Amino acid sequence: MARPGLPWSFLPVLLGLCRAPPAPSPASPALCGLRSVSVGVGALGLGYPSPETVVFRYCGGGCPAPPTLHGLALGAVLGPGGPGGGPCCRPTRYEDVAFLDSGLRWQKLPRLSAGACACLG
Repeated sequence: MARPGLPWSFLPVLLGLCRAPPAPSPASPALCGLRSVSVGVGALGLGYPSPETVVFRYCGGGCPAPPTLHGLALGAVLGPGGPGGGPCCRPTRYEDVAFLDSGLRWQKLPRLSAGACACLG
């Protein structure tokens, strides 16, 4: 019985998997990293009345990666503009945030802000 295999048209794609991803151009989005924004405690939507402002850290940016067979097949199935199946910029560590509420009590929100980021997936 013959084993199913990949058609020869996939050979250039497979050989391309061993290349390093191209360096981002200056016009391309920033690479994955920690970002921050100052935000009022009330804008967090967690129900804490406070005039305080906290620094909220999050992960953002792109994750360049060589194409995978999964990503190529997903792009063919979902069409252009769909998810590529590649890695995503996500938090790898979280940090607590503390603030003074309207009643002058300290509130500590565990693991609210990102502490470090990496391309995962």
